[in-house]
Amino acid sequence: MASPISARAESPVAFVDSSAIVTLVDADDASHTAAVEAYQSLVDDGYRLFTTNHVLDEAFALLTVGVGTAVARQWLRDNRLPIYFVDETDLAAATKLIAARDGNSPITLTDALSMVVMERLSVADAFAVDPAFLAELS
Repeated sequence: MASPISARAESPVAFVDSSAIVTLVDADDASHTAAVEAYQSLVDDGYRLFTTNHVLDEAFALLTVGVGTAVARQWLRDNRLPIYFVDETDLAAATKLIAARDGNSPITLTDALSMVVMERLSVADAFAVDPAFLAELS
């Protein structure tokens, strides 16, 4: 399967984390307005955005709990982000990344997969509001 970022290599690319998706969808979130402005800025600057199938799953679960099943289903139906499907190589690398951590540096499997995919695809930019995920990227 072709990478969602393979075409138009001259355009910048950004990975979209579930935290950004949830914040964009939940108008009551304290960071909603800032997230909408950041999203618009990325679009205006020509960024091609993508996410992974694991982030799609995580965002749907978080939205179901946070804003309800109906809104989560509508978001899933209306979602137009290109989706990168992780493979066995990504999973093995993410598992290795998690196993190398000590107990004081927890990371979720979804975040580890996201980091592995970003590295493999040479994507340095991410749209996220989760401080833990952002800290892992720096």
